[in-house]
Amino acid sequence: MTKLVRPQKISDQILSILEERIATGVYEEGGKIPPERTLAEEFGVSRPSVRVALNILIARQVLEARQGDGYYVSVKPQQDFLQSWQELLGKHTNWETDVFDFSCHIEGCMASLAAERRTDADLKRINFWRQKFESACESGHLEHQSEADVSFHQTIADAAHNILFSHLSGGLLKMLYRQTRSSIIYSNQTEDPRPKLIAQHRAIYEAILERRPADAAEAAKIHLNYVANSILQNRAYQSRNEHADTLAQKDLKRVQDWK
Repeated sequence: MTKLVRPQKISDQILSILEERIATGVYEEGGKIPPERTLAEEFGVSRPSVRVALNILIARQVLEARQGDGYYVSVKPQQDFLQSWQELLGKHTNWETDVFDFSCHIEGCMASLAAERRTDADLKRINFWRQKFESACESGHLEHQSEADVSFHQTIADAAHNILFSHLSGGLLKMLYRQTRSSIIYSNQTEDPRPKLIAQHRAIYEAILERRPADAAEAAKIHLNYVANSILQNRAYQSRNEHADTLAQKDLKRVQDWK
């Protein structure tokens, strides 16, 4: 029996294009997409056809319609997903070792792929954020250091040219960074970690620059292991310091009545 082949509806074709643009980051999470009129002119179709596609994305919570302002890529599904992970990690702090292990292997893989697949434009982005991190370290601006560090690793994920890695790095790995790795910058440590972080970033960048995948993966793993060990060592030091402070307070109470 012959099956009828029906042409794809215009709204379905528009929907497919919009989905791809959102998935690949052309329309960023939380960002505003072009208005109906602009999209209709770009695709050479009527505004109602565009509106049908937009309404489907709104129903799927991929887009948000803001009255009088237009359409925005929704961040709610991502926020809900990350919130569940944050709550889980908050209840099970012993999972931190698994978090570092996971991040180490994933970022090693992304660095390796970046060394194989990176373009000149990717390399400029990676180097841009590497330099921004160094500048922020020199100025002592903690928030800029944290943001530049996150962006440096995100550009490496983007340079792997795999949509899943880009989204994973921009979502789950970014949240894990905020939960764990960022503390290396904000904590008061006996040894300033910034010179080593700068050197490690340079090693990752140079391996990607010279297209050395194995070296890039190894440099990323060395970096993550250093961060993990530094945080754990600093935490142990802070615990010992707090214990010593408690003992010092007891010493003072013992002699407060001495004349």
